[in-house]
Amino acid sequence: MSNSTADNTMDRRDNPFPASAVARFSPADRAGLNIETPSVVQALSYVDQYLNSPSEVAPQHDGNVIAIVGEYGTGKTHLTIELLHRVKDSVRENVHSFYLDAPADTFLALYRDRFFRQLDRKDVRQRVAEYYADIIAEDLGDSPLTEDVARRLTERQLEPRQVVEEFGLSHSKFQQELQERLGRITEHEDFGTALGLFMRPEFEAAVWEWLAGHPADSVLRERGIRRTIDDDISALEAIGVFAFLYGRQNHRFILIIDEFEKVLSRDARSIKSESSVLAFKKLLEVFGQARCLLILSGLPDFVEVLPADAQQRISCIVRPTALSFADVRDYVRLSLGRDNGDLSPFNEDSIAYLAELAGGNARKVIRLCYHAYAASANTGAALTRAMLREVAREQFEISSPDDVRSEITRVLDINGWEFELNKQLIQDPTTVADYWLPVGQVGSGCAVIITQSVLHEHEAELLVSAGEAMLSSDPAVAAVLVINGYLAESLRDLISAAFSRVMQYSPLRFTDDFSAAVGAFIRRLEETSDEDRMNLVESKLDQLLRQTSGVRKSLEHVQRSTISPLVIENAVDGGLRRVFGALSGDRNLSAVALPYPTEQLFSSALNAAEGYSSSLEQAMRSAFVNLGRRAPSDVPHEVVESFYTAQSVVALIKIFRDSVARLVVSPDFDYDMARGPLEDVCRFFDRNISELTYRLPSGPESITVPLNAPSFGDDNAFDIRRLAERVYESIRRYMMDRL
Repeated sequence: MSNSTADNTMDRRDNPFPASAVARFSPADRAGLNIETPSVVQALSYVDQYLNSPSEVAPQHDGNVIAIVGEYGTGKTHLTIELLHRVKDSVRENVHSFYLDAPADTFLALYRDRFFRQLDRKDVRQRVAEYYADIIAEDLGDSPLTEDVARRLTERQLEPRQVVEEFGLSHSKFQQELQERLGRITEHEDFGTALGLFMRPEFEAAVWEWLAGHPADSVLRERGIRRTIDDDISALEAIGVFAFLYGRQNHRFILIIDEFEKVLSRDARSIKSESSVLAFKKLLEVFGQARCLLILSGLPDFVEVLPADAQQRISCIVRPTALSFADVRDYVRLSLGRDNGDLSPFNEDSIAYLAELAGGNARKVIRLCYHAYAASANTGAALTRAMLREVAREQFEISSPDDVRSEITRVLDINGWEFELNKQLIQDPTTVADYWLPVGQVGSGCAVIITQSVLHEHEAELLVSAGEAMLSSDPAVAAVLVINGYLAESLRDLISAAFSRVMQYSPLRFTDDFSAAVGAFIRRLEETSDEDRMNLVESKLDQLLRQTSGVRKSLEHVQRSTISPLVIENAVDGGLRRVFGALSGDRNLSAVALPYPTEQLFSSALNAAEGYSSSLEQAMRSAFVNLGRRAPSDVPHEVVESFYTAQSVVALIKIFRDSVARLVVSPDFDYDMARGPLEDVCRFFDRNISELTYRLPSGPESITVPLNAPSFGDDNAFDIRRLAERVYESIRRYMMDRL
């Protein structure tokens, strides 16, 4: 770009930088701009070595496996696509490459939905035919009369079935040998049988259907093929079979899987199955044995979750290198496509500052370049540091401060966490937490600070001072910084060291990430708190009641919804179980039998409470049946209130039972030692069941429990508020009977 007015009024359609900084592979794409960072050179060198080494040479490593590992935006996919283009540009005819973007699912989905669909049926059949040709050539090679035919078969100049027919050879003999050889090569007899039958036209469709993951046809079952490729283990075995099928015929079989953390990470289903992990480890071995190449690209998680012996089978780990100033300058120069070296509207200083802001992150570099170029085109001014900061704020502060606060408040309300706004935690009046969540003893809790983009060192210093002051206070405090916008990479380490957690706001992920982070800090503070355990349990119940109230308020704002009350009931029940499950500790206590009289009391109380809740379900159904034809405010408030309260009563009885079980059901139970804690538990239940039942519109006597143990009195029923009294008495009598 020159400095002329015409050039400076250039619109965004002439922007040489891509609008999207997310790499995606398209079969029609060619290799794009490539800055040869050390990681790029390392990866390309490994692929070139694999492509150019003689086929007969055994692999130098335990396995031909490359892992491209990096965080979001570091250029993993770009590098992966560069490797694919290098493979496709190879002049070798026997190179077969497959690029898969991993599904957010299992290895089975990876095989069925991604890998198998790229296989060419004719090409697979040709690979099997090569084995068939070799078997026939070995038979004919012993005779001088047919050795030339054998040579032409091994050089793939003749079609093997035609040779069998012309020489009157036995189809069945060679067919049997083919199945046996393929079974040995693939290390799976059923795959060997299936691929051997694949050569026969009458079986081709059935075999292909089975390989696609469908149940075996009757013609295959008759020949011993009975299992289905319908789990991770068989799917990984199938991929390994094709690696052997191609690799043992000296073909270059290259499988590239991008975003691999979707199928192998701490949260993926596959990692929870030891058999799946072992099958994947076996696949890594197969690629080495078959002289094939496996390229895996993804977040560091997929490597870290693998056991050490599996990690050792990864022969090359490539970590995309952060872009340096020189790299960014080369990228700008190549993108502008000018022969005279003119970098305008950029200059050396603005490029250096852009590289500093992006911290070498490729995605951020590309995004900033695009928007900076557009900003300069709109204003006609050369790019300065101030303009780059303005671009960063405009493009990364995608939500208003009010939106961020509303989202945080919503998360806190949903979880039932008590909080205060604009809390001054230390003497310095400038150090204020936007949100303060008290936990345990006075002064302990979790502070949340919200800020906009952090681009200046001065901005970072103020935040660091606030974070360090909070974390150094006594008692324990956790400090979370939420950045609504851009954090300069050069300041990231400084900021991160001053806070328990630093989070950048993103509408797509923030809710879950923030809830998980704050929840973890609260649990940690509770575990280390010196406060009386019963007070913590009581605060947990208060949290539950706030959650219940929050859900009820949300329900009242439903606009002409057709939500089933059963769905709401299940959601409430799930939430209550999670909260009380955390309190009750051992989740298996519900399966432990208490002394019979005590068990009968709990059973009767639960039946009564659940029966009352069930009757309210009918009232809820009636309230909802016409909800689509009238305003939500017409739903009777007392119905909603009673419904949630009844659910809380049921949950409270269950945790009461589990707490009693923990104290009583033990081989070395000592009544004298346990009496004090048992009294505390009973008093706690007494206090809270009274609060709950008084919230019932129909009064505290709404739930009465039929008395199934006559020895406790002559009345036929008792108020559920007397459950703790009855339980304590039953335990006392049980112990007296044992003496």
